[in-house]
Amino acid sequence: MIESDPAAQTFRERPGFTAVDGQRCIVDFWARFSDHECLVLLSELTPATERLQNRPDFDPEAFTVRHINAVERAAARVWTENWQRMLPVLVVARGLVKPSLRDAIERFVTTPQSLLAIEREFSTGDPVLIRAAVFELLHLGRIQAFELRTESLSLTTRFAVTTAGS
Repeated sequence: MIESDPAAQTFRERPGFTAVDGQRCIVDFWARFSDHECLVLLSELTPATERLQNRPDFDPEAFTVRHINAVERAAARVWTENWQRMLPVLVVARGLVKPSLRDAIERFVTTPQSLLAIEREFSTGDPVLIRAAVFELLHLGRIQAFELRTESLSLTTRFAVTTAGS
């Protein structure tokens, strides 16, 4: 969920501890966004153990603390599974996608287009880079694909330029 958020600049898994209801617990994630930092705690709190003793204690008053329960994680399951499929493409193509390709795809999806239509339109290029450009635009928040929250990524998934109101 953090990796797929365009506003997330960086994050770290299990960076240290914080107090919850008087008990010292492991922080599941620390994340930095453009306008704030937060601690993310899963609903199944993990009590502190000897394994992570060299990690810092975070003051819960100094950070926004977001609790994510099992229901919220279940509701985001399709979204996170889709990102698990897209992130490796982004990593493999990091630095290889030309801005001109991203810009051309963004112009092409001013009306919603399927991934298949996008790949066909730009078929003279490397198909992996075309797909990576689409996923980069999605990750940057420049295009959207609402159905990725409820349906698995496929060639029929439709992408469209992000509107100012969304």
